[in-house]
Amino acid sequence: MKKYSIAVALALLLPVGSAMAAVVHVSGHGQSHDSGIALKDARADAIAQCTAQGGTPLEEVYNHLTRANLWLASSIWECEVP
Repeated sequence: MKKYSIAVALALLLPVGSAMAAVVHVSGHGQSHDSGIALKDARADAIAQCTAQGGTPLEEVYNHLTRANLWLASSIWECEVP
């Protein structure tokens, strides 16, 4: 009886574990003479990286904006992939 209940418990857990998606981090980059456009482009680039993997963007984790000759932006997102 004990072996049977362990087998049933494992059988119930197996499909749940295989159906779970992974969360990965993707980054995007943008540059422009306008800081807002650079950040918008960086976010769009990161989202495109996520969807190219068949994933769903969850949330922005970090972004950075710096000034050189142009505004340089980077954005890091959490992405749920199957």
